[in-house]
Amino acid sequence: MKILVLEYITGGGMRREDIPHSLSIEGEMMLNALVDDLLALSMGLELVVLRDDRLPLLPHDGIKNVMVGVTDTFMTAWTHWISRCDAAWPIAPETGGILEQLCLDVEIAGKALLACPSVAVRLAASKLATVRRLAESGLPVVETVAMDGCHLPTGNAFVVKPDDGVGCEGIAVIREHGQLQAHANTEGLIVQPLLEGEPASLSVLFASGKARLLSCNRQSIERAGDGFILKGCVVNAFPDADGSMQVLAEKVALAMPELWGYAGIDLMMTENGPVILEINPRLTTSYAGLRLATGENPAGSVLDLLKTGQLPAYSTQTGKPMRIDIVKSCDD
Repeated sequence: MKILVLEYITGGGMRREDIPHSLSIEGEMMLNALVDDLLALSMGLELVVLRDDRLPLLPHDGIKNVMVGVTDTFMTAWTHWISRCDAAWPIAPETGGILEQLCLDVEIAGKALLACPSVAVRLAASKLATVRRLAESGLPVVETVAMDGCHLPTGNAFVVKPDDGVGCEGIAVIREHGQLQAHANTEGLIVQPLLEGEPASLSVLFASGKARLLSCNRQSIERAGDGFILKGCVVNAFPDADGSMQVLAEKVALAMPELWGYAGIDLMMTENGPVILEINPRLTTSYAGLRLATGENPAGSVLDLLKTGQLPAYSTQTGKPMRIDIVKSCDD
């Protein structure tokens, strides 16, 4: 099987723009982990990787680097190589419909899509639509409203963010109701209460209303001015001793049966229990340490899922915590 692997930030999608430093670091981590996982499989895979020509070649044997230059058209290269491969695995921001379009391109070409389908990406890309869908199924979600100035969530402090934003990009913390008016006429923003608790995430495999928890992760998120910065995470940071996180993942799968393959669930662990913030319908930063932390190969599980339609059986192997650093502070 020949697989086209694309990490959009480092794969030429931003060739005509400056690459945001933090996003490029996360992109490289996810890309290298995915390529390593695929190459570790004894399946005779051929990998084609699109690469921004401002960046070095990936140092992996057995892959084809396709360099995208400033005079190239990214979409032309992308669609050309889709046609020459059997399957594609895109990693990209949901912002502006980027990931949805990439997934749709693969579907239209009739090739195997190893990421969530475009319909799932479309739903999960909107934090507001996701929260509403999950709330309809009785899941614990953060109160979320559109930034229309008509009504606000409860609380004394708020988080304003793009509805289709990625990570901590574009987030602002507001502590006075009057300050919200400055954002009232900006389209595409949502408002949520500022929750107290520990940021966490779940790495999950989904398939047609079913789920298999891979790991529970702790996120290192710090305040930076009026916003936040993701400094890293600890993959497989805590065990699901009572099975409650597996049950939560299963409930998400039932509420969003469109999800397929790997996806992440962002949570806030509050004193009243976990509260879901959003669903990431793609590889997340936690993926970078997943195989080393759990002893399982998630890329292999996705390929098995494609072939058999079955999720892997639950593993009792606990593994070990694996720290992933994105930004190092001065005292690290």
